[in-house]
Amino acid sequence: METKTNLNAWDIMNLEHWFMGLKDALIHDYSWGSVRALLEVLCHYKDKLTVGFIGEDAESKLQELRQRYYDDNKYIQQPDISDLQNLVNRWVGRIDVISQKWILCIPQAHLDTNKLTKGIKAFLDEQEFSVLSPLEQQGLNEAASCLTFNIFTSAEFIALRSVESLLRRWYEKKTGNKLEQERWGDILDKLNDLYPKKSERPKELSLLDYLRARRNEIAHPEAISNPEQATSTFLNVIAVCKAVKSELLR
Repeated sequence: METKTNLNAWDIMNLEHWFMGLKDALIHDYSWGSVRALLEVLCHYKDKLTVGFIGEDAESKLQELRQRYYDDNKYIQQPDISDLQNLVNRWVGRIDVISQKWILCIPQAHLDTNKLTKGIKAFLDEQEFSVLSPLEQQGLNEAASCLTFNIFTSAEFIALRSVESLLRRWYEKKTGNKLEQERWGDILDKLNDLYPKKSERPKELSLLDYLRARRNEIAHPEAISNPEQATSTFLNVIAVCKAVKSELLR
């Protein structure tokens, strides 16, 4: 099953532009070439969340009309014009309802917003992503989503929880010791106890002190993360994902 992508502000602005263009073509132009080109553009919206029906309808209508119109200079007949006008009006009516649930948010995290909306996979190569368990992937995707919507404390908490899961697996593979079901945060303390001297730590644990410090801070009930802290933690968690790749792939 194909995954649909989120709408962005550019998609929404262009959608109105294509609607107006199609309405205008159906009133003043009537040529199949103009209508065809606009329907082809609207077909791309089938891969977008919440408005995929527009692309699906446009694709279906395009296939139907191509059976009757072969020349771009040929004029569309009135029954087809009326059908298209009704279709556009239905789209506009549905968008009026759907758009009431849309929320405009300007991300404050110091990261590429386009990458954040695509999730953790946009920050890792194929091998780095493959070492993550499904739950770790989901957790880091949720952290990226929280950053997109400026929910910084939750972003840090989820990112730290996910990286601790990853380090748990790294620890078990590195040492051959099976960990019990420790509470959230215990794994970082165990790693610190195992490698108390920074100079003796594997390169994969170069960020251990930072992760422990942020874990302890976030665990405080009055702690509220700011954009800088959440961004740094997310980037450091990504750095750990990259560092443990070779060990977990063995």
